[in-house]
Amino acid sequence: MNSLITTTHCKNCGQQIETYNFCPDCGAKKITKRITFKNLVSDFIDRFFNLDNSFIRTFLHLFTQPEVVIDGYIHGLRKRYINAFGYFAISITITGLYAFIVKDRLLELVASGMETIPDAQLETQLMLIEKTYQHQSVLSFLLIPVLAIISRLVFLNYKKFNLTEHFVIYLYAYSHIVGIVSLISIPSVFLIDNYFIVSFAPFPIYVSYIAYVLKRLYGITLKKILIKTLLFCVIGGIFYITIIFVSVILALLFGILEIPNVPVK
Repeated sequence: MNSLITTTHCKNCGQQIETYNFCPDCGAKKITKRITFKNLVSDFIDRFFNLDNSFIRTFLHLFTQPEVVIDGYIHGLRKRYINAFGYFAISITITGLYAFIVKDRLLELVASGMETIPDAQLETQLMLIEKTYQHQSVLSFLLIPVLAIISRLVFLNYKKFNLTEHFVIYLYAYSHIVGIVSLISIPSVFLIDNYFIVSFAPFPIYVSYIAYVLKRLYGITLKKILIKTLLFCVIGGIFYITIIFVSVILALLFGILEIPNVPVK
């Protein structure tokens, strides 16, 4: 019961592979046995824990040599590392898990930290946070082009990367640092009783890592990247306030967010 029917063509691209162990066209492995629990586990371990595979290599090199991963992908290096959208998908999975685990705890922290504000305002704040976590994957994807636009404006005097290439930069860099911080910050959400600290403490880590990646990609001095980072934060702050304002207006218009009725005394 372990044998499959004789395979003569690649199941992925249709190339003739009767005499090959791997498809000469797309590189897919020729499968000759039925799937079992043993080879399913073996395949999982091989894909995610083998130091030679693309996931581990991409993960490590985004720390040690991000310019090789990102610049390589932009210029056609597509086999050695996980592609940009694939890495973003992994990050979305991790942040989704994070949101599922900590959402109730964060709402609890918000409620406990805003006991002095009116009930209607508190209810609106809690509703907004809950809706943010419900649509986190969509918001993350929409944030990538925003970061790319800001980054392109900041580096407008450099011609090395265009806007689309900045989009790729953040598919990797943003996905990498947000995914990691989400995982390691789960315990702190339950240990720290301050919503502001829990929510904004990772921000310097995000900024520092993005600055590090851009410094490596552009090959600029520490002084220049510090100036660029400050400019990025200023422009980003303007974008953030604008986006929050527009998002709230749209959420109210489309019924995603509702303003609670305040009882008349």
